[in-house]
Amino acid sequence: MAAPWEKYQATPEASAPWEQYGQVEPTPVSQQQFGETGGGAATGRPMRNVQLNVQPQPRPLEAVGAGAVKSMFIDPVLGTTKLLTGGNVGQEASQRYAQEAEPYKKASPVGFGVGQVAGSLAPASAVLKGSSMIPSFAASPLAQNVTTGTIMGLLTPQETGKTGGDFYAQQAKEGAIGATIGLVPTAGEKLGSFLRGKPQTAEVTGAIDKARSLGYVMPPTQANPSLLNRTIEGISGKAATSQNASARNQAVTNKLAAQALGLGDDAVLNAQTLQDIRKTAGQAYENLGLSGTIKTSSKYNQALDDIAKEAVQAQKGFPNAKPNEVIELVNSLKSPSFDVSAAMSKINLLRGDADKAFRQGDSALGRANRKAAEVLENTIEAHLGNTKQTDLLDKFRDARQLIAKTYSVEKAVNPVTGTVDAKKLATQLAKGKPLSGELRDVAEFSARFPKATQTTEAMGSLPQFSPLDYMAGVGGSIATQNPALLAAAAGRPVLRELALSSPIQNRLAQRTPRPSSELARLLMLQPANQIIGE
Repeated sequence: MAAPWEKYQATPEASAPWEQYGQVEPTPVSQQQFGETGGGAATGRPMRNVQLNVQPQPRPLEAVGAGAVKSMFIDPVLGTTKLLTGGNVGQEASQRYAQEAEPYKKASPVGFGVGQVAGSLAPASAVLKGSSMIPSFAASPLAQNVTTGTIMGLLTPQETGKTGGDFYAQQAKEGAIGATIGLVPTAGEKLGSFLRGKPQTAEVTGAIDKARSLGYVMPPTQANPSLLNRTIEGISGKAATSQNASARNQAVTNKLAAQALGLGDDAVLNAQTLQDIRKTAGQAYENLGLSGTIKTSSKYNQALDDIAKEAVQAQKGFPNAKPNEVIELVNSLKSPSFDVSAAMSKINLLRGDADKAFRQGDSALGRANRKAAEVLENTIEAHLGNTKQTDLLDKFRDARQLIAKTYSVEKAVNPVTGTVDAKKLATQLAKGKPLSGELRDVAEFSARFPKATQTTEAMGSLPQFSPLDYMAGVGGSIATQNPALLAAAAGRPVLRELALSSPIQNRLAQRTPRPSSELARLLMLQPANQIIGE
C-alpha cells in the first residue's frame, strides 16, 4: 500500500509544468510587415498586432505639402535653369523630382493639385508685380495678365527629356497656352462687372442704406445698375419707374419736413402754419428772460451797412429821391448799445415785418427786415457765449434754428398743395444753406437721386397703364401673331411694382465683400498642367 504523499510525486516521464512555456523559435519578419509608403509614413518599422500610427500611403495633407513645395520652390528653379540652357541642365533633376512626387500624386490627386496651385501663387504674384512695374503695362491689366500667363507657362518644367529646338518648341507651346489663359481674368472681370454693375463706393452704399432707413425708394439702376436691375427697369420703363418712385417718395419728403418743424407726420404745410411756428418760436425768445445791456461793435455796424449797401449806392446818384425804407430801417438799428430784452422784442417785429413785406410783393424790404433780425440774433448769441450763459445759449439756438427751418421749408413748399419740393431743398444745400436734421436728409437724397424726387404737380397724373404698355402687348401680339404677348401689357406695371418692392430695394446696396481681384487673377493664371494634371 502506498503512502498518501506518494500520489503527489512526479513520474519520470512527466514534464515540469513550466516546460510548456519553453522558448519558441523566432519567426522571421516578412517584408510585408513593414510599412511601404511613398515617403510619407515611417519605413522599416514592424507592423505588429498592436497598431502603430503608420500609414500604408501618404496622408492627404502630406500630398498638399508635397505639391506646394514642388510648385513654389522646385519648379521655378528647374524651369528657369532649363529655359536658359535649352533643357540641357536640369533634366535629370526634373525627372527625379517628378518620380519622387508620383506616390503623393497617386495617393491624393486632389490634395497634390491643391498644393501645386497654392504653391505657385507666390511665383505668379512676383511675376505679376514685376509686369505691373513696366511703364507700358502699368495701366493695362490685360497686358499684365497675358505677360504673367506666358512667363508661368514658359517656366513650367516638362519631364520629356527634350533639348535644344524641340525643348524650346515645347515651351513655346506652354507659353502660348499661358498667354491664352491670361486672357481669362480680364474677360471674367468684364463679365462680372457687366452682371453685377460697377462696384459701389462706401459713400454710395451708406447713402442707399440711409435712404432706405428714411423710407425712400430708388429706381434700381440709379443705385445699382446690375444686369437684373437693368433688365427689370428696361422692360418696365425707366421714366414710368422713376415717376412711381417719386410718387411714393413725396409722402416721405412731406413727413420729414413736418418732423423737422416739430409737427406731426400728417401735418399740412402752408404759409399760415409756418407763420404760427415762427410766432411760437419768437415767444420762446422772450420767455428766455434775457436781460442786460450789449455794447455794439464795429462788426455790428458793418453788418447793418451791408444790408443797405445797394440802397445807399442808389441814393447817392439821386439825392432828391424819396427816402428809402431799407436805409431808414438800418439807421434805426444803429446804436452804441441796446437792451437785450428790447432786442428780443425787436427781432419778432422784424420777422413779422419781413413776412408782411413778402406778402405785399416788396421782396427788397422783406429781405432787409429778415437780415436785420439775423444781425441782432448773431449779436445776442455772441453775447451769451462770451458771458458763459451756456443753458440760455442752447435754448436760444434751438429757437433760432426752428425759425430758420421754417424759412427753408417756405422756399421749397407749394403753398397751395403743401407739397415740399425736395429738389429745392437740394438747391439750397448746394448754395451753402446750413440745413440740418431731416431737411438735410431730404436735400442729400434728392441731390443723389434727382429722378426719384420729382414733385407730383410736375408729373401730373400717374396712370399705371401707359400707351407704351398697350403697344408692347397688343403691337407685339399682332406682329408675331402670338396672343400670349398680350400679357406684356400687364407685365410692365407688375415689373414696376417689383422694381420698387422691398426685396429689390433692400438689395441695392452691395453687401457681400468681393474677393481680392488680385487673388482671383493669380488663381486663373495657373499653368494648365497644374489644374488638369501633368
